[in-house]
Amino acid sequence: IYTDGASSGNPGPSGIGILFIHGENTKEISHYIGTATNNIAELTAIKRALQELKRNDLPVRIFSDSSYSIGLLTKNWKPKKNQALTKEIRTLMIQFRDLEFIKVKGHSGVKENEVADFLATSAIKKGRQ
Repeated sequence: IYTDGASSGNPGPSGIGILFIHGENTKEISHYIGTATNNIAELTAIKRALQELKRNDLPVRIFSDSSYSIGLLTKNWKPKKNQALTKEIRTLMIQFRDLEFIKVKGHSGVKENEVADFLATSAIKKGRQ
């Protein structure tokens, strides 16, 4: 699963993008979330991705270019902001047997990450209409 959040301004109009890949099957989510910070958008994309999964017994790999999100969720960083959102995601995480987060470099040509970014930024454009 590749996730991305985007914000036009910080805070500003925001969107999330999620690309699910399972074998040959793919699913995309592009959703406008209203006014938020970039960090909230990144976390919201991860939360939504976990909520969308119908099975928790399969290995799940979440790829994100957000050092902030990965730090909060895997390195036990203490959130100063976004505490409720972080807690919600951590609660979702414990439902999965095999869940890992993988940091990818943003805007570096990782095709699937670029798709997630496009979905997030497209959601902002659609949301403003």
